[in-house]
Amino acid sequence: MLSIARTGPESLILRATEKVPAITAALDAWGSHVDLDPERALWIYGANRRIVFFAFPGDDFEEESLRTYVSENLHVMLLTTLVNERLISGVEQIKLLPGSIMMRLLGDVERGIAAVQADLGGEVIARDPLYRNDIPSTSSIVYFTKRSLVKPVPMKDIYAKALLVHHRSKGAILQFLTMRGTEYLSDSLGTPDWNDIEIKIYDANGFYDLHRQRLWAALQGLEAGLALEERWGKDQAFALMSVPVYRVRILTPMDVQEIKQIAMGLEYNSAGQRFADFDVFHKDRKVSAYSELEAHPGLSRNAIGAKFRNEIVKNLDSDSRNKLFDLEEQIRFRSKEKQKS
Repeated sequence: MLSIARTGPESLILRATEKVPAITAALDAWGSHVDLDPERALWIYGANRRIVFFAFPGDDFEEESLRTYVSENLHVMLLTTLVNERLISGVEQIKLLPGSIMMRLLGDVERGIAAVQADLGGEVIARDPLYRNDIPSTSSIVYFTKRSLVKPVPMKDIYAKALLVHHRSKGAILQFLTMRGTEYLSDSLGTPDWNDIEIKIYDANGFYDLHRQRLWAALQGLEAGLALEERWGKDQAFALMSVPVYRVRILTPMDVQEIKQIAMGLEYNSAGQRFADFDVFHKDRKVSAYSELEAHPGLSRNAIGAKFRNEIVKNLDSDSRNKLFDLEEQIRFRSKEKQKS
């Protein structure tokens, strides 16, 4: 499945004037002190983290003077502790930072942003800085990227422009974007039609079940598309001889050649050995590997496939990566057992 949008961490600034040791002890009990400035913390942590930027007496809200605490616990748990332990009188000010959302677009990102702005309103602003203590907490900022949202998005892959939306909660915006996300992807791609692609799996050893799971581990981990259909079939290899094939049909916003690269990478194991065939078809035509051979002069097909496999592994989230490795270990074990028999 494709993840269209996800929220960033909830964050606030807390400034104390008295009872500082007791308040910092409460912060240590609530979460962890991390050696990160606000800018870095805000793009590293995702929706399941809460952040408190702590300002000491006399300090302002400039990021260089703040101490960063991160926790999976809700902010209200910290505030409850401060109230119950009579520490709240030492707190001078608490300021909520605006909500943040990361949205995935492909193709013409500017066109996608314009479509989102037409529906949500707001104003286009510069992405930097991420730490915005000058924006009201009643506002939210939508950031954009072409990268998968499974893992934290590197700063270089966050688009240079963002959308500042006033007087809409982060939750309401997220719900709206989740419902309409595929439309915005289509807007940025410039067409309402995604690519309808069929991937055919061939394996002389017959481990179709494991290769099918490998394909899905990669497609889901890379957020490459939506499942449309799976079925068995037969292909004519030679005259009077047919071979079984497992056919997987997906709907994807990705370029056909990108899917071809994923398929080529999945043909190889960690040792660089080709142990299956993954053929890609678009509009009933087989997508050739020739363009990749042209794009990588001097590299053999095996070297290109191994390169694409490394790209897959590098870009997968840890769960999908571990799933892929586990499946390949099962293939290795079953291959040995088959050789023994």
